[in-house]
Amino acid sequence: MTVIAELEHTRFWPGAVATALDDWALVTREPTKQHCEAESVCGSLRCCPDLDLAHRIFHAVARALPAKDAELFWRKLAEQHDWPQRWLS
Repeated sequence: MTVIAELEHTRFWPGAVATALDDWALVTREPTKQHCEAESVCGSLRCCPDLDLAHRIFHAVARALPAKDAELFWRKLAEQHDWPQRWLS
């Protein structure tokens, strides 16, 4: 948790990782929000959160963690959410 807190403090904002997780969960949980991943994003952060920002946050977390923990981080995310294939690289 210290690594994530430091990352949020230096690169993002307090709670950035939790926000990114919540944003992606919102889209994967509700089929009506699948358009948020498409080109036709409506622009409302309440409806269509910034998934590109969430993706950047997740990659920053994975880079900041030790390799073994980063692998577990990605695996847990993939298990809990229906990740687009392009996000797994």
